[in-house]
Amino acid sequence: MRDPDAFESRGIVLSKLGDDRLLVEMPNGHHVFGVVPKKSKFKLSEVNIGDKIAIFFSPADMARGTIIDGYQ
Repeated sequence: MRDPDAFESRGIVLSKLGDDRLLVEMPNGHHVFGVVPKKSKFKLSEVNIGDKIAIFFSPADMARGTIIDGYQ
């Protein structure tokens, strides 16, 4: 169950940090870690540096978000 205070944002991929993490720049200039959940159908191998992605944030941890999907 998702937190009702959580929100979604969009950002640009700056670099890949392993098999399940990305460094993402948000529109306000902040850098956050994007994490791909294990159960996700989202393929991190299809993401390239410079791609735009959607991230879901919990208000408890604003430095790390869950990658929802990519968009163009």
